[in-house]
Amino acid sequence: MDKEELINGYFESTLTEAQKKEVDRLLASDAEFAADFEFQKELQLALKKEERQTIKKMFGALPETKKPIQSKLIKFRPYLAAASIALLVGLGSILFYFNNAGLNTEALYNNNFAPYDNVVYPLERGDQIEDLTAKAFTAYENQDYPLALSLFKALNSELEESYIDFYEAIVMMQLNMHQDAIPLLENYIATDGALTDRSIWYLALSYLKINEVEKCKTQLRLLIKKNGFKVVAAENLLDQLP
Repeated sequence: MDKEELINGYFESTLTEAQKKEVDRLLASDAEFAADFEFQKELQLALKKEERQTIKKMFGALPETKKPIQSKLIKFRPYLAAASIALLVGLGSILFYFNNAGLNTEALYNNNFAPYDNVVYPLERGDQIEDLTAKAFTAYENQDYPLALSLFKALNSELEESYIDFYEAIVMMQLNMHQDAIPLLENYIATDGALTDRSIWYLALSYLKINEVEKCKTQLRLLIKKNGFKVVAAENLLDQLP
């Protein structure tokens, strides 16, 4: 890998342990590499902040609970000034391969799937965890997916908010429970909620994972028609399908 590929791989979480050590070595010894790395880090944070602000506006406010739950106000983190999103176009682009037997849906899935950020209930590191929502999203951010699944299921009995289905579906995808994730994503899409286009993307990937290629293509076309979230990735993935 060249230096640019190492940086991209770091933020896409695709590096091997040896490559991660090479990144650490370059950060300590190569000032130009360190500067490029910090720029990409700032850009990633800025994009996450913008996504959170967009979703927050869509929701209008944090959800109300059916049952009283003690919550504390959790402030958004301050991030560095946002850089142009266009600079990240192509960061997620990866070459797709086909084996002799036909389409390698597993490779396509792995190259496109990444869990969606917690943009609904952002958490400050170090804050005391006080309620079920915070516990569920903390487990999600910590990648403790078995615990997160249990907590999101419990949360469904406390909140009448469809976004819980969305995040529960993402957790199921992480646990290779795509057949179970599909109806949750379909239910969310039926509500036409703020995360509908995101749900369409993950539904397409779920169908891809279980080799339902035509259903995957249908969802990708729908997402492209909306011309919003992941439109470039959807177009690229659709081009790879027969």
